[in-house]
Amino acid sequence: MPPTAPARDDGLDLARGLLMAWIVIVVHGIFWLGIAPREPGSWLLFEMPPIFLITGAAYFLAEGAKQGCLQPANYLDFLMRRGVRIYVPYLAYVFVAALIVTVVKWQGPLSIEEIGARAWAWLNPVTRGAGHTWKMLSWHLWFVAPFLIVSALMPLIVTKRVPHFVKPWMLAAAAAVVVLGLGQATFAAPLDDQLIKNTVFYAFWAAFGFMLAAMPKRWNVGDYALVLVLAVLGMASAAMLQPASVTLDMQHNKFPPNAVFFLFSCAWMAALLIGARFVTRAQTEALARSRLLKPFMNAGYSIYLWQGVGYSLAAYAGGELDANIYVIWIVAIALTIALGLLFAPLERIRLPKRKAG
Repeated sequence: MPPTAPARDDGLDLARGLLMAWIVIVVHGIFWLGIAPREPGSWLLFEMPPIFLITGAAYFLAEGAKQGCLQPANYLDFLMRRGVRIYVPYLAYVFVAALIVTVVKWQGPLSIEEIGARAWAWLNPVTRGAGHTWKMLSWHLWFVAPFLIVSALMPLIVTKRVPHFVKPWMLAAAAAVVVLGLGQATFAAPLDDQLIKNTVFYAFWAAFGFMLAAMPKRWNVGDYALVLVLAVLGMASAAMLQPASVTLDMQHNKFPPNAVFFLFSCAWMAALLIGARFVTRAQTEALARSRLLKPFMNAGYSIYLWQGVGYSLAAYAGGELDANIYVIWIVAIALTIALGLLFAPLERIRLPKRKAG
């Protein structure tokens, strides 16, 4: 049984905040507004595997040392508590998004059928407003469904412990084979091909995060350096051997995530884990006190959600005023943070834990 761990970790909170800031400011500045060239910018798309790694580590800190987590009552309690924390902020966001679509796009009488179709399209995080959206309102919501599913699967994913002799390159190789196999398959409707592939892909990273939190000193810099080298060699070899079918545009490889994107993610993750070894506790604490990062640390999920409204409204107003793209970008970021902080209390709603016994 792993040792009992503290409920919070400042390093995880800081890492989560930095990643949310990176997504909102840099990634979607490039891919939603075009503030920089997109193809080289695609090599900056490393953010989602670390987000899910943090999810796995946070699960270990909060739940992973407890007994009986898979007992039906305990598991249902976990699902309800976790589901409320993820879905309630999403519900507030999609209500406003659907209202914006209705005001901006709808012409003529709004029928009961249309209201029902629009409500279901937005309330369902799998469809996330499909057919009833506007501008960038729903572009980022692909994340919510796999996040919900992976979170729900965490008690099942981590029931088995990885033998001590296993190295990161072995885990990466095994996962790469699965991702490569999934890439050769297509799941036809009513199954959602992208959702299945996203869920499997990011579940690997969540499980790895759990392992890191359970035994943070299990692997050393040399272990991660080997993964980095092998991943880079793997991408280079694939691009040279199959130039007609392999692209190094990571935006293309990300949706759904394929084997090349997995190697890319392995390389970035290895580099980040190596870099983290050289960050001191004092440096972590200093960064965590930064006023610029505090919003992203304290309300990261809400800010992530509300960037759809922030960017859409800024882009719409900027287009009407013929504003400079960088002015639109700054306004989008400011509006996103303001809306995220406004709705952040929903992110902190907690259902009471079920009493043991």
